[in-house]
Amino acid sequence: MQVSIGAVLKLFVFAAIVFAVAFGLRRMFFWDVVPVSWDQEPQSLWALGAAFLLRSLENIASVVAGLALIVAAALRLIRWRAA
Repeated sequence: MQVSIGAVLKLFVFAAIVFAVAFGLRRMFFWDVVPVSWDQEPQSLWALGAAFLLRSLENIASVVAGLALIVAAALRLIRWRAA
């Protein structure tokens, strides 16, 4: 199985788009949601869950984008050395 650099870069772009959308939604709608502390007013449970879900999507997308860049760089280096 041969992986092309173009396919890896498409995965990177898709992960970057998912990250940007999740980040924008979280900042737009849930900017004031923080984990509940003893001295703070409690947050609604659905807002806390939605903010957690969006933050999780951000983290997963950033890891996928980072790994895609590492794989693309490795493929580029392998092809450069083979030429």
